[in-house]
Amino acid sequence: MAVGSDNEREGWTRRGLLVGAAALPFLLTGCLDKSVAARPADADTDAFPLDIKHALGTTRIERVPKRIAALGWSSTDICTDLALMPVGYPLAPERGEGLSPWLLKSAGVLNVPLPPGYREDTGLPLNELRKLKPDVILAANASFDADDFPTLSQIAPTVAWPGRPADTDWRTATSLIAKTVGRPGAGDGLVKAVETEIAAALATYPDLNGATVLCLAARSAPGASFEVYAEESNPMRVLKDFGLRPAPALRTIAAEGRAVDPGKGPRTFLWDASRARQLDADVIVVSVRPEERHDIEQNDVLGPIPAHARGATTIVTTDLDLYALVAPSTASVRWTLKTLMPELARCAYRSKANV
Repeated sequence: MAVGSDNEREGWTRRGLLVGAAALPFLLTGCLDKSVAARPADADTDAFPLDIKHALGTTRIERVPKRIAALGWSSTDICTDLALMPVGYPLAPERGEGLSPWLLKSAGVLNVPLPPGYREDTGLPLNELRKLKPDVILAANASFDADDFPTLSQIAPTVAWPGRPADTDWRTATSLIAKTVGRPGAGDGLVKAVETEIAAALATYPDLNGATVLCLAARSAPGASFEVYAEESNPMRVLKDFGLRPAPALRTIAAEGRAVDPGKGPRTFLWDASRARQLDADVIVVSVRPEERHDIEQNDVLGPIPAHARGATTIVTTDLDLYALVAPSTASVRWTLKTLMPELARCAYRSKANV
């Protein structure tokens, strides 16, 4: 199953991105300098009280939030990019509860320690949230039962996702969070800055413009189906930002594949391994679990895919680069510009060279 579905979340690797020993005293103190979160320099106090609409209703924010708790994907990343460190943030089982390199970098730029973390994959961390006494709970890219919303709202005003749970695009999430914390202008500026970085990177890799792409998950089990990401999913949205366009084959896959819809996360389609030759695109992005990568490569699971014969597939692991695509934020998109875009350009060049 692709990242975002329930079965895949349960099976994600437990390996984490470990913090270096030298960074531990700084990052893991568990105590946030409250002055950082309490006084965002350009918060628009005149905008409050304000009403924030989202998929679960409308939330009133009475004043500039000073204590922010995050739930789900990307809210913490976006807060730190807005120079606001939450007082609590969710640990990521899909990274072995480690820390993404882009979050570590943001914390370093802010020069503040990371706050306490809490698990949310086995249920909402209600007790932990109550202890933190937040002014607002940001869940712009989260997923929980609608019945839990009133309980969260009793702890603090809660802003949920605007569309499909756990599949909010990075622009929308940035705008929603920035508005909630009274910094809409800063949010707009952050989006524009990242878009400028994308444009500058694309100028370096002209082969990406107009190249076709499919993003899919592969498993090591013999004969296992591929799981292909729909056009309107976060991974494909980011890849489109990078100048790529959905491969025409995606229309066939959407029409004839078996839709996987757990009610949250990116939409995907199961595609039988016997039809792998129809997974045709200039660039193929393949998601694998880290512990399965060796077997997938050793057993040539990707061999029947046309792009693979051209050397035009790039493998991403569920605990890092794919996580950056599935749970995109301004910070993770900047990360993929440096780590993934060069590989995508290599694939596009090889495909065009073989035309």
